[in-house]
Amino acid sequence: MNANHLIIGLGGTGGKIIRAFRKTIFQEFRKIDPPNVRLSYLYVDSSDELMRLDDPSWKVLGQSVQIPPTSQLLIKSSNLASILEDLPSYPGIQPWIGDKTIWRDILNSIIGDAIGGQKRRLGRFLFASHADEFCHRLTHLVNEIQKGGQQDVTFHVCCGLAGGTGSGTLIDCVSQIRKNYPNTLQYRIVLYTLLPEEHPKPNWNTGNYHANGYAALLELNALSVGKFYPCDIAGDGRKLEELKTPFNGCYVFTNFNENGLAVDISEDIPNILADFLYQKIVTVRNINWESLGRAENAENGDGNPETLPGSNDPVRSKRFLTFGVKRLSVPESEISEYIAFQFARQAALQLRYNNWSETDGFLADPRNLDMVSYVSSPEQLERWMLSDEHFILSSPILESDGVGSKWQPVSRYWMNVTTNLKEYVQGKETADKWLDRLKSLLDARFQEQYRGQGVKAFYETVNQSTRERAREIRQKLERELFSDWVNGTKSAYEISSLLGALIPHLKARFDRIEEEITKLKPQEEELAKRLAEQQKEWAKVGVISDMFGKRKRLFDAASTVLQDLYTVRTKIEGWQFAKKFLPAIIEEIVLLKADVDKAASMIAESIKAFEDQIAVRCSDQGAMIDLRKQVIRFYDPQLVKNVTKRLIKDQKEATTQTQRVRTAIAEMLGEKLDFKTLNERISKTVFLDTLERQCMENAKIAHNNLVHTESDRLIGVSIIEKLKERYADRQSLRLYLDNVVKAAGNYLLFNSDEKRRVGPGINPTAQIAVSNFTVILPKAPEMEDYIKVLKEVFFECIRNPSKEFIENDTRLNEIILVSITNLFPLRIVQHVSFLKSKYLERINGSDSKRARMELHIEGDGQTLPSLFVPTRTELEERLAPLLLLGMVLKEKEEDGTEREMLQKIETETGAMQLGFMQKDEYGFDQPVYLGGENFSETLSNIREEAGILLEQKVEALLKSPELKLEPKRKEVESEIVKKVNSLRGTIKPTDPKSRKLADWGKLAIKKVRGEL
Repeated sequence: MNANHLIIGLGGTGGKIIRAFRKTIFQEFRKIDPPNVRLSYLYVDSSDELMRLDDPSWKVLGQSVQIPPTSQLLIKSSNLASILEDLPSYPGIQPWIGDKTIWRDILNSIIGDAIGGQKRRLGRFLFASHADEFCHRLTHLVNEIQKGGQQDVTFHVCCGLAGGTGSGTLIDCVSQIRKNYPNTLQYRIVLYTLLPEEHPKPNWNTGNYHANGYAALLELNALSVGKFYPCDIAGDGRKLEELKTPFNGCYVFTNFNENGLAVDISEDIPNILADFLYQKIVTVRNINWESLGRAENAENGDGNPETLPGSNDPVRSKRFLTFGVKRLSVPESEISEYIAFQFARQAALQLRYNNWSETDGFLADPRNLDMVSYVSSPEQLERWMLSDEHFILSSPILESDGVGSKWQPVSRYWMNVTTNLKEYVQGKETADKWLDRLKSLLDARFQEQYRGQGVKAFYETVNQSTRERAREIRQKLERELFSDWVNGTKSAYEISSLLGALIPHLKARFDRIEEEITKLKPQEEELAKRLAEQQKEWAKVGVISDMFGKRKRLFDAASTVLQDLYTVRTKIEGWQFAKKFLPAIIEEIVLLKADVDKAASMIAESIKAFEDQIAVRCSDQGAMIDLRKQVIRFYDPQLVKNVTKRLIKDQKEATTQTQRVRTAIAEMLGEKLDFKTLNERISKTVFLDTLERQCMENAKIAHNNLVHTESDRLIGVSIIEKLKERYADRQSLRLYLDNVVKAAGNYLLFNSDEKRRVGPGINPTAQIAVSNFTVILPKAPEMEDYIKVLKEVFFECIRNPSKEFIENDTRLNEIILVSITNLFPLRIVQHVSFLKSKYLERINGSDSKRARMELHIEGDGQTLPSLFVPTRTELEERLAPLLLLGMVLKEKEEDGTEREMLQKIETETGAMQLGFMQKDEYGFDQPVYLGGENFSETLSNIREEAGILLEQKVEALLKSPELKLEPKRKEVESEIVKKVNSLRGTIKPTDPKSRKLADWGKLAIKKVRGEL
């Protein structure tokens, strides 16, 4: 089978099939491109309902599988009326468009943008307006999938036949593909056509619903046997007579299968066909499925069409197929993802709340912690550089602030300076000058030398760098908190709560700055007063007092006062600085909290996303059989949930797997480990992807480490193994598989009478409706005995005599059942008879001409071969106008004389019959007997073989140049009228033929005029 595939969806049904197929691919591979297959898509519709990029209906397991705009072709048009008024400028439309008067009525009935509206020719009109674009998209997509690989391409064209767009564009879609890619071996075209259901949903049938289906089948059949050559809508309008094998096969199907299973036409059918396409395109890569290719190429029997009686002229194609498909599957990928998303949710909960429970794992609620006391702790404040000493820059903040003697706390600084200067003064000055000299030196330190520039100048300078120091505090705090988050000590919620408690704590301390200054002012005044008193006392010290150590004691006391005075004065300046510094710190902490809250919010949203992902997985009833579902899921959802809960409750495993997640996040940040960088580099999507990827691995590891019993294993299990667990005895297995096999039956019912029909044009030796049932089983050599039983039971349940088993060693978790029936003409399809009745009802109504134009993409359908072997009544209806023409037309003899075409000719038995002469291969005249002596008798007895020869003879005479001239044409028309009037007297009034003579005469006249 080919590895390059282009799936083309026409109309709403085609779009739904593409959507369902893309969902199937994603469910199996968790990506839209399966390995070793080149896939592309083209969706053509007159409505953009399914084309919007944000259409939620394209989502599966939380992900959108919408096709890109380059694979969409919207064919609605607002200029159809202007095209009708200028048809010579549109050669691809002019030859087939039909009566402009009727078109004006059709276009006037359209509200808003033109859509197919269950009018097939309107659908073609819209498609023709975009034919060039279709061909351009087609070749572009084919070129893309052929790059770097093999060149063979299979085109899969999908549509419903009831509407105007899908049904109306199908013939041209196929024709344009084959025109551009004529090599039928390299470019295979397979069609998938949904027949209109008998009882459509309310408001679905707007008039042409069923008739459209039959008209489309008429054209498909005629196209296949070379009896219908559509105009080239993407070219000059010429007939595409060079098309060979327009399509390799055409699947037809309904919403009822042969075993009575009914499915929803809009919901289930797209999924069923999508799964069939999946098996044909994806599964087939790994198995040898020869019967499929042979069936689609009609190589498993006589694929020749049924013919006109007595000739090789094809009329009824046998390139039609139908199918049934079912999968019995352990949804391993979904189970793996269910566990992975539970793990991801746990990891996110740990990051968000870090609240462990022995019974439930990490909880979706925070721990109760006293953050107010925590942030008020002196040890914490000191470590975070948020102490009073840091606010007044008594302690350094920036690395450039220095350490040790370069930047000492205020109290220690003045203590050390005072001590050193005391020693200096005592060593350099006489005792009576000590105090003045010390005061002078300390004052110089305060005014000019404190930290290189004096106290006031220092604070004026650092006031310009409050933002830098505030950021340094924020960064130090953030590094610590982020480290706590990454190593699992604190959660994002706890960090946010911590900062939420810290901010008001700092604001409260800012509010107390004036209070601090107010406390220091009296101290400064008191110290200054004490110093003044000490200075007075100093001046009174005499020689005797000095001798007894009074000056020394007074100097020591005054030194202490000076030390305290300059310490207080420096702190007052420091607190004045803190008035501006602390707000900058608070602002940075607020920004930090905003970053933390942003990250926490992203984590919270991710938790919700993981919960949504969990909710859509393993949420069914498992092994409870719903045969309408395309995939019968064979597993125990409750077991999955129970085992998963055990896995997430294992604290050791939870610690390990959450640490892996945190490490993966940290690695993405590089050296900048902070919340701001986290928000900048890790979006919600990246966060989700990271946790999903890491937790997918975590889930597999945890499953392998902690699940020890075979009955609890969820991943890497065989469907064969699970079947054996549940159905160990043969009888219970047979009851189960019988239902599954029935559900995989063909979505088409056949008419047993038509299948048995024999007659001219039907090859009695050619088998029709050849069926094959394929069961694709996984290899399980260790369960050889059970496999043998399984095959035997399948063999008993499959009613089809042709059945095969294929082994697949890549899909251990599923069994695939596919039934295919091919090589049948549409006449044997039971539903086609119903569609025909609705078609005849529509075209025989009061607006017959308009109905035929709406139903057929060109012409009126009357020249298309019938899908059925004609009944006697149908044969009479077709041949009566020809018989009338044969009675009035004349043919020339070789000598130039004229004779009536139909004459009474004696048969071998001596009876007289109407007939005509026809030359054989050597040129001799041979009689063709029509079965009766007069019009009525002949019409009742004529055989189809003779009728075909009559038709050919009449058509040849109608091409006479003389009939192109009005006088001769009028003469023939007059003869037809006379003949009809004369025949009335020969046929009993009670004979139905009598009532139809006038209608047949009118048809004969139309043939003369070239109107039919």
